Amino acid sequence: MPETSKNKDLAWELITIMLKPEVLAPVLAKFGYLPTQVPIGEGPYSADLRKSIPYYDELVFMIPTGHARPNIPEYPLIANEINDAINKVYLGAEQPKQALDEAAAKSAKALGW
Repeated sequence: MPETSKNKDLAWELITIMLKPEVLAPVLAKFGYLPTQVPIGEGPYSADLRKSIPYYDELVFMIPTGHARPNIPEYPLIANEINDAINKVYLGAEQPKQALDEAAAKSAKALGW
């Protein structure tokens, strides 16, 4: 909670309500997001998610191998380079290796390598 928050108690109450499985699960199903809570991902709430998210079981299986994005100032720039590379490949403007090599070079430069 930010230090400058004027209504910390109300904000916390809203967060706890929004994160209740019975509230959050329908939102995840509607927008196709994967769950971050075991009771939603594996419990009775997962039925609607399985219907709305293609390859749900395979995606949930991979969650433990995921990691949070790096908390560094350069991350948005690097993520943008990767997205640009993917788009170049989608549009047929570049081959995957060429697009990713360019993104890697630009990312390394942003990191001062």
